[in-house]
Amino acid sequence: MNKILNFHLVNDAEWFDKIICLTKSKYTMVDIDMLSRYYDGKVKLKNACHITIDDGDKTFYDIIYPVLKKYNVPASLYVSPKIFNEHINYWFQEIEGYDPDTVKQIVAEMAGVDAGALQPFEFWDIMKTMPVEKIQEVLNRYRERTGTVLKPYQNMSIAELKEVDAHGLVTIGGHTMNHPILQNETDASSQYEISHSIAELAELLGHPVKCFSYPNGIPGYDFTDRERNTLKESGISVAFSTEATNFSKTDNRYSIPRIGVSNSESMLFLKVKLFAGPLWLILKKLKKSGEYVARAQIKKILSA
Repeated sequence: MNKILNFHLVNDAEWFDKIICLTKSKYTMVDIDMLSRYYDGKVKLKNACHITIDDGDKTFYDIIYPVLKKYNVPASLYVSPKIFNEHINYWFQEIEGYDPDTVKQIVAEMAGVDAGALQPFEFWDIMKTMPVEKIQEVLNRYRERTGTVLKPYQNMSIAELKEVDAHGLVTIGGHTMNHPILQNETDASSQYEISHSIAELAELLGHPVKCFSYPNGIPGYDFTDRERNTLKESGISVAFSTEATNFSKTDNRYSIPRIGVSNSESMLFLKVKLFAGPLWLILKKLKKSGEYVARAQIKKILSA
């Protein structure tokens, strides 16, 4: 069973240390180059695992990276170069802690709909139905209305990013410019988000970028063949979704599945993910994601 594990922020070094020890004891840890060769048909992989981390939160440098170095475990890190070049937070970092009712009221005003229609929904799901330009408008209006100031910067510095890249254990890949749900974007915006993130990250690091991960990342909901084709044209070798299955040769190399690991998830639950095999995949399929059902309903309301 070949697996890719995906992390975001991690605030418990001991917890992450245990996960890496467990994973390394059961799997052969592989890097991006090996995965690329696997999808080229040049090598076979059995019981292999790759670690990915999205966004580049400061906890990567402070907690995740030291553990990876301690055990010499290769990984890949996916970041948006705009965040680092402009020293700003991702939209989802800024909106954390905002009053949900005020956010819903602003969205309703912008769409010209009754705010009551949005009350049953999580405001995170509402945001994920909107182009990133509209999300930024919501945040701007919220700050103006409430007097809320921008949060302190929450991500790695450019110097830290370059240090990680130069060490060679972690491969750094693209993650769009503004972290949109790409399917919500126009053709031009989707192409910009992907191609510019790859080009700007390559310029920042001083070498070509060969891998990419999609924000949110479920095929058919968050991205489509439009995005896969842009990545292929941009010279990307492999790209990752968040479809929670094992990876295999039958995958589209621009939509490789990853199994998400939540911050401080119990070790017992993680062991089920890692070792239950086909049973885990069956259990996942039995639970239809409420997020995507909700997003479809929200889109109907906002477009009415």
